[in-house]
Amino acid sequence: MLIVLIAAMLIIFLIIIVIIGIRATSIDDDFVDPNLKNYGIPRYYVGSMKISNHSFTPELMMPQSKSFSSLSKALKIMLCQLYSTSPALGYYFVDSGVFTFSNGSVTAYYWLQFALPKEHGLLVKYTLSVEVLINVLQQHIYTSRTTMNMEFEPSSVTLQVTNERYVQSLKTGQCVFRVLLFSKEQTFDSVRLVNCSKNSSNYWLVQGESGHSIKATISTKDEGSIGSGVDVAMYNTWFPEPKQTVSKFRQTSLPITSEVIVSGDMLLVTFNPTGGCDLSHYTITFLQVPMTECGGVLSGTNGSFTSPSYSNDYRGEINCTWNLKVQEHFRVIISFKDFKLGVPPGTGESCITDYLEVDGQRFCGGRNPFSHYSNSSSLQIKFYSSESYIKGFAADYIATDGDLACTK
Repeated sequence: MLIVLIAAMLIIFLIIIVIIGIRATSIDDDFVDPNLKNYGIPRYYVGSMKISNHSFTPELMMPQSKSFSSLSKALKIMLCQLYSTSPALGYYFVDSGVFTFSNGSVTAYYWLQFALPKEHGLLVKYTLSVEVLINVLQQHIYTSRTTMNMEFEPSSVTLQVTNERYVQSLKTGQCVFRVLLFSKEQTFDSVRLVNCSKNSSNYWLVQGESGHSIKATISTKDEGSIGSGVDVAMYNTWFPEPKQTVSKFRQTSLPITSEVIVSGDMLLVTFNPTGGCDLSHYTITFLQVPMTECGGVLSGTNGSFTSPSYSNDYRGEINCTWNLKVQEHFRVIISFKDFKLGVPPGTGESCITDYLEVDGQRFCGGRNPFSHYSNSSSLQIKFYSSESYIKGFAADYIATDGDLACTK
């Protein structure tokens, strides 16, 4: 009987300790850092969501327009109120904003900023995970379908972690350029425009009409006037998401012409100088083309290219050609990191319905990562699809002046 009584008292004592511990953790002001939002480690997210009761107009691509200002302000207020008043997230939430809208059923593109304490491993894994932040927004949309005369589609909400440089440019508007394409091509003779300083990154958000693809041509002036290097990347979304990369290359002081056709009506082009590089020596041209067109001209010391719509399945009836050209007397190593085109050929058969042809050699079916080595400084790559809707391919290339026999 005495043992039972002691055990019961011990359990009660442990319960009291737990309750005191919980209260101290959640209520005690000693655990709150009032300067966290000012000096904490910044963490940024970018996302999108559809606004079903609004229609797109060209003014929604112009931050100075009344339409953009009105809709973006209403959305910013909603996001700030939602995350700042959240019991779990409000302590870490800093700011939010809307940086553009896309064609069709209007899709808003927004950013979120949070501040992290020095020890934040579990925080970003659980409390500030992408899944939790999306769920908070979706729950708000479900419970109040209409906010400030805006009706959202909960299933359309997306979010991902992004880099600080991109969001800081979006917040200030510096070095961020928006291009709305119709029937005419648009050429910009100087990538470094008046509101962008030398050695600053450039971001080009391009919107085409539905049912079209976008052709981007990038070229430089005479050799020796460009600079020590710049990384150029193109994405078929307005987020610099590696999985959505269509093409990328590093440019040195040699002149180039790079031409890429992006399937879909959205394109993000980024220029990141890696040294003393003056982007005013670059010219960029955007043009709408039929959805069926693809391929382009690849150059630079290294880069990448993918099948249309990668990493989604490609459609049938495709015939693309890429012409790859590197410095004279160099050769090219193409590394296919993902490859799945149609079905593999039977014994003694060749690739017929879906294949990639590199300098006359055809590849098809599903293959483990492999490499192809060119015999010269230029080669032609053809992608043909007659009927399949399979994943596609992703490849990187690099120019080399070494002995390729040693690398095979």
